[in-house]
Amino acid sequence: MPLTLKDIAKIAGVAESTVSRAINNKPGVGAQTREKIMEIVREHNYQPNQLAQGLAKRETHLLALIVADLTGPGYSEIIKSMEKTANQAGYQLIICNTDNNLAKEKTYLNLVGQHRVDGAIILGGTLANNNIMKLALNQDELLVLVNCLAEEVLIPTVLVDNARGGYLATVHLLEQGLEKIALVMGPANDFLESEKLNGYQQALADYNIPFREQLIIKTNLSREGGYNAFFRVMKIDELPDGFFVTNDLLAIGLTEAIKMGGYLIPGDFAVVGYGDSIISAVINPALTVVAEPLQQLGRLAAEYIIKLINDQAIEEVIRVLEPELIIRESSSP
Repeated sequence: MPLTLKDIAKIAGVAESTVSRAINNKPGVGAQTREKIMEIVREHNYQPNQLAQGLAKRETHLLALIVADLTGPGYSEIIKSMEKTANQAGYQLIICNTDNNLAKEKTYLNLVGQHRVDGAIILGGTLANNNIMKLALNQDELLVLVNCLAEEVLIPTVLVDNARGGYLATVHLLEQGLEKIALVMGPANDFLESEKLNGYQQALADYNIPFREQLIIKTNLSREGGYNAFFRVMKIDELPDGFFVTNDLLAIGLTEAIKMGGYLIPGDFAVVGYGDSIISAVINPALTVVAEPLQQLGRLAAEYIIKLINDQAIEEVIRVLEPELIIRESSSP
């Protein structure tokens, strides 16, 4: 069993506080006593408990990443970028997956309130809820939101302009001469999905195209959801001539269903997806997508929380990053 501070004090015949001062090179310890203590430390290869030291100082060099759903689009790339930036600054990242469970989220947020981590990053989900609001209202707690938003409290936030992304995708299809564009999306209470819907609606309005509620297909963000969405669309009296799909897994399912139905892409249906990932790269024909700056998103989020921890100023409290439309074969006339 590893030696503790108490063990060293007992061996040396001194108080624990004396051992602590000697190990941390603090004044108040005689030279002979200090040498005796350090000899015991070297002999037993004593390693201080970094977490305990951090809790005493209220500095753990740990960051909690609280994720609503680890399968979220592009999350692996965002998390890798966060972790790399945090590690370079001397911080470790603890990933806490809530599965959209508010009770689990509250438990993880308590890590911040109890100073078991130095700060927390909230990634994705719905609008910031009461658990987050209560913690944010305590000025001692350090939070950064990523691809999420707080409406009542100003919390440092980094997000992609998903409304802009939805707008770019829809305008691209409209400019191909298409007017009946189906939107295949996830739950409307998801902040990112609702923003893409807003962009879709704005594009239709700007091009004087009537909004058709029956062309909005809401499903779960999965391959099966995309597959089934196509057959739901096929039951509509007036079929669409194009699809905007808000997630790469949805896009795979949708394109599979189109091909299974004997239709061609883009001959019968043009398709635009969201997220330039490894998943979307396997779709044939090559998928036109709205790409997000995911690495920048993760890096900025980590930089924000570290600046807050170190009492450094953040120039833009809410940082909005621009998506980019990448045109490929799936939407060509």
